[in-house]
Amino acid sequence: REELEANDELRAKLESIRLKAGRMMNLGDVSEKSVPKMSMVSKAAAGGSLSTRTFIPHRCHASIGVLGAVSVATAAVLKGSPAEAVAELPEGNRKTLSVEHPIGEMTVILDMDDGGQVASAAILRTARKLFDGTVFTHEN
Repeated sequence: REELEANDELRAKLESIRLKAGRMMNLGDVSEKSVPKMSMVSKAAAGGSLSTRTFIPHRCHASIGVLGAVSVATAAVLKGSPAEAVAELPEGNRKTLSVEHPIGEMTVILDMDDGGQVASAAILRTARKLFDGTVFTHEN
C-alpha cells in the first residue's frame, strides 16, 4: 500500500511538472496531449553512462526512443544539468554514451565542436541474426 501511494505521489508530481513545462514552452494546456515528454535520469546501474526512465506522457516506457536517447545524451554534456550531474562522460570530442533504460541500452555518439557544443549526434545500431532457414518454392 505504501509503495502504491508513493507511486501515485510521484506520478502526480511528474504530471504537475509536465503541465507547467507545457505552459512555459507555449504549448498551452497539455493535459490531453502527448507532449512534452519527460525523462528522469540517474546514475548508470549496468556500466552505462547514465540511466533513464521515459514517460510518454503518463506511462513509464520500457525502452527509449531515438529522440529521447539523443536528448538525454545531449543533456548529459550540458554543463550544470541534472543529467550531467549523474553521467559518466568519456573524454574527447567524440563521446560514446550508453543510455540505459529498463530493458537495455541505446548507444548515442556525440561529436563536440572545439567550443564544447554538440555538433552532431548519431545512434549506434547493431544487427543480430533472428533466424536462419531455407525457403522452398513450388514450380509448375
